Amino acid sequence: MVKTHPDSRFALYSLDQIRDSTAVILQIEQTDSTFDNSKKSVYLCEIVPAACYNRDSTTERLTDEIIKVNAENRRLRGKIDRLEKILER
Repeated sequence: MVKTHPDSRFALYSLDQIRDSTAVILQIEQTDSTFDNSKKSVYLCEIVPAACYNRDSTTERLTDEIIKVNAENRRLRGKIDRLEKILER
């Protein structure tokens, strides 16, 4: 799981805790573990306090990251094309 928000943290929650959470849960991943005392399934969650969560800034950050990755992919594809032309010679 990759952290997607600068103010988020990772926590282990049960389904009941996920349902009752006041924090914004960004990601949930089921683990193969259970809590010892209750035998309920454990879920790894990325959470951020509701006051810190700002949908617009998150969208902007993710959009900027996508643009950066796309530019890097174009650069690498160009490099691959140039190397393939050299190999053909």
